[in-house]
Amino acid sequence: MLSFVALVFIGTDFHDTPLTDLEKFEAASAQVLNTLSPHDSFLEGVVVLATCNRFEIYFEAESFHDSMDYVTSAVATALGVSSEVVTSMLKVLYGDSVPQHLFSVAAGLESMIVGEEEISGQVKRSLSLAHQRGYVSKNLNHLFQNAASVAKAVTTETGLGASGRSVITTALDVASEELGGIAGKSVLLIGTGAYSRVVSAAIQRQGVDNIFVYSRAGRAEKFSENHETTPVSKEQLVQVMAEVDLVISASGAPGYAVDVTLAQEVLAYRSGKSDLVLIDVSLSKDVAPEVSQLEQMSVIDLEQIKHRAPQEHIESVLTAREIIHTAVTDFENSMASRSIDPVVAALRSHIGLWVDEEIESVRRKSGNSAAEEVQKSLRKVTNAILHAPSVKAKELAVDGNHDDYINAVRLLFNIEVNEGG
Repeated sequence: MLSFVALVFIGTDFHDTPLTDLEKFEAASAQVLNTLSPHDSFLEGVVVLATCNRFEIYFEAESFHDSMDYVTSAVATALGVSSEVVTSMLKVLYGDSVPQHLFSVAAGLESMIVGEEEISGQVKRSLSLAHQRGYVSKNLNHLFQNAASVAKAVTTETGLGASGRSVITTALDVASEELGGIAGKSVLLIGTGAYSRVVSAAIQRQGVDNIFVYSRAGRAEKFSENHETTPVSKEQLVQVMAEVDLVISASGAPGYAVDVTLAQEVLAYRSGKSDLVLIDVSLSKDVAPEVSQLEQMSVIDLEQIKHRAPQEHIESVLTAREIIHTAVTDFENSMASRSIDPVVAALRSHIGLWVDEEIESVRRKSGNSAAEEVQKSLRKVTNAILHAPSVKAKELAVDGNHDDYINAVRLLFNIEVNEGG
């Protein structure tokens, strides 16, 4: 039998894990990738996809249990927790569930806003990063290249992802309606984590150049060193909030960044101004629910943002899932077909040796000119003879009957196939 090489997924996302924990995973992702070198390890290849909304490891290995222990141990070491904690936080997929998941992720179907634009690029960058380290096996590369093709097909055939939709751009659309446009407005950004960088870039693209940033952890000044923002201290917070047009909170830290007490203080300084619009894109809620009940406070949270997805999205998503289903089937057939390649190569090599021996015999007896003519003829005959067995081999592999083919090749030609490929 051919040795079994499995593609495996282990990871989590915003559906199951708080944003604060996902940020810890993202911060540790570089160390995890460096530790999981396929060179001299249980892995054939590995790719790590880490964003503010998901942490995912895709790897290829012959030994499932050994490789799982190896991967979870690496993640646990990077996070400074036990392997048991990591195991409880991450889900595992294998078989056709792996391409099903990655294709859905790359196409934006697993994103907070379905069809969002950022994820397909992040998937490509994760593959590129692993390639730079020489960590990508042929099958992993095949998987990720197919994911890129699926994402492109979904965008082309459904329009999902083509509009540049994401959580923050959708939220800014809602805020723009309330503010009469975003360009030229002043904005306070609360939080300096991974998603705050995305938010900062998004509002700058919409013509906002007066951006303040506040961090409960005291990181505002460091954040502003690499972004065109003005840091705000705790003492300045109330006054700045009272003066800006829009507040966007994406800290994800425990507790409310904007509670009722803070909101009431801001309103006391904001007398005579229009309503203050607050966007809360934190999974754990940065803005206390009671704040939305205050007059002159308009809160846009994730639930409102999700409901802003246009109705035509539903039909597009159904079409996208059909595209992905077909792509997964094609990928699995392709993988099965590739598994028989070493057998076909061994058969071709075996017959090729006979051909080479005959050509050399003709060369010795009749010279180079005759040998070249015989070579051309025998190569054509070889290709013709092997065409049908090669095609049949692929078909049997797809149907799961490749062991029968291998046994037949061994019996008829006395060939010992290199089963590991």
